[in-house]
Amino acid sequence: MKRDIRRNLLVLTGCLLCTILLGGYVTYVRQPVELERVKKAEQLLRLKNAEVSSLLLEVNSSREKADEAYRKWQGRYKIMPKTLTSAEVVGYLNSLTQEGFENFDVTLVGVENKPDYGTYTFNVQGRAYYASLYRFVWDIENNRNFYRARDLALSHIDLITQDGDKERMQVMVSFSMNIDAYFGGPDGMSAPLEVAAVQGDSAAARSGNPLLPPVPMDVLPSQRPAINPFFPIVMEQLPPNTYGLVDVESATLVSISGGEAVFKDEKGYRKLGIGDAVYLGQITSIDPRGERVVARLNKGGIIDEVEIELQTGERFRQALGPLQLAPSLQ
Repeated sequence: MKRDIRRNLLVLTGCLLCTILLGGYVTYVRQPVELERVKKAEQLLRLKNAEVSSLLLEVNSSREKADEAYRKWQGRYKIMPKTLTSAEVVGYLNSLTQEGFENFDVTLVGVENKPDYGTYTFNVQGRAYYASLYRFVWDIENNRNFYRARDLALSHIDLITQDGDKERMQVMVSFSMNIDAYFGGPDGMSAPLEVAAVQGDSAAARSGNPLLPPVPMDVLPSQRPAINPFFPIVMEQLPPNTYGLVDVESATLVSISGGEAVFKDEKGYRKLGIGDAVYLGQITSIDPRGERVVARLNKGGIIDEVEIELQTGERFRQALGPLQLAPSLQ
């Protein structure tokens, strides 16, 4: 009986030791390895999830860029004719320079035929008013015809012209630029022709193609320059007296009567009132009591007020000397 108890006790002790050893092996050897494997698998899944999210963002961004590019492609309005001659280009350029140009010289630089398109290159030089030149460049770059202006160089010039017996100053610019005219191109490169109303579409009308849909003017740059950078704020030389106005600084003030001033110059006697134009400005004040006239003049960008005094009255008497009056003896 005692032997059986001892044997059972030994067996139970052995089982307990085996259990303790197996549990320690699993707890301290197998489980850390498995836990590390699970952590690495989780980290890998998170990386894959982040990669998928990044790919989805890239897909959305690419889709937006593709939609924008497609909209721009569908909104193209430039026309590239299959064939083009130099005479057609020169005729088109001349049609844009009918007004505001003193001279306009066109020189063919060359023609280049590339695999996808062809290009005529012209050098143009001349002299024009700045606003007219601005409109010319605007037409070149915004009309339907596929033209490009580059290497634009401008310089300021003042011209004094003779209009009968009067001189007139013209503020102009001399210019030089290269103009590229494109033609040819693969199918679909040119804007599609669609029958549509073109009322108010000046660009389509000038291009000579009334079958194109209109281009909203609010998407194009302004057709008029905001300022003329070549018009001097302060001029080195005053403009000529083109209209023969009274030059109050050289004319003589001879009378002030009824709110009007009478000046005498080489053209004779002339009456002027408040607000009347004079050379370089206008009359701003007439003071009969003070015997003076005030004019505001713009002397080439410098505003000046000039006072002209009437050479009579007290000053005139002082020039003659004191006058002694005596009562009559009769």
